[in-house]
Amino acid sequence: MSLNRHLILSAALTVATLLCLVVAPEALCQVSPPQSQAQTDARQRELERDAAVNLSLAKKSIQDDAFYNARVALNVWKSSAIAAGSFDKKLYEELRKQLYDKSIRDNLRCIESSISQRIIPDANQCLKIYRLHAQEIGAFDPKRYEELKKRVAAIPPRKKH
Repeated sequence: MSLNRHLILSAALTVATLLCLVVAPEALCQVSPPQSQAQTDARQRELERDAAVNLSLAKKSIQDDAFYNARVALNVWKSSAIAAGSFDKKLYEELRKQLYDKSIRDNLRCIESSISQRIIPDANQCLKIYRLHAQEIGAFDPKRYEELKKRVAAIPPRKKH
């Protein structure tokens, strides 16, 4: 994904999240005049369409984007699906697990790359994120973590030029 497209998607997801957080609570608190059945049905179809679009965006984001962008997309879908009355907790947990599994794989690659390049701060940061995300989904392996921690601690410092 190009950096420009990534930035545009990130900005769009941020705006959508902010709108959900700022506008939605106000809309929920307002007393509105009774709507006709046609208006109610149209609004429901709109909510369902929004939830379907946001689900598609969340799935794509989990595949293509970094963890936090994908997490925002997943939460936007969750909010819109709840509003539409079509939230599927099982699907949410499945997507959430996919997101965290991807993050764990990415951070393991980061640790290996940082070890080979002898970049101690990056290796430590990726190790921490690996631990947190693995714990979050119940996939934490203390033995593997300790092994990685020892390998990171054994990184020789880089020579300064």
